Amino acid sequence: MTDRVELARATFAAFNRRDVEACLRVFAPDAEWWPLRSSTEGPYRGHDGIRAWLDDTAETFENFRVELEGVREGDDVVVPFGRLCVTGRESGATVDVPIAWVFRFVEDKVVWAKSYSEREDALAEAGLGD
Repeated sequence: MTDRVELARATFAAFNRRDVEACLRVFAPDAEWWPLRSSTEGPYRGHDGIRAWLDDTAETFENFRVELEGVREGDDVVVPFGRLCVTGRESGATVDVPIAWVFRFVEDKVVWAKSYSEREDALAEAGLGD
């Protein structure tokens, strides 16, 4: 069985180096991705959708980095959490905020993922609340 925690860590490392193809390897071809802004825009679907989100993010932010602080794991779910550090390309404004994600897996592929501004919300979604 694949170590899903290590897959999550490797995905964020690839994200931080802007390695789009390595990021996509962990997602199923029909995966659904809900970044924080998806509450107004809706989810991104499939590799093309996730690639479009990554491209848009690179255009919007000069710097976009995830700093993982930990990962919790359940049966078919992984919840990485930490900080999101971004610098706006046009404004130069820097933001450093807490963030968490829920990755739902089928075997070794993420089929659904969502970002949360509160770790407790992500843990509750994943059924891992304390």
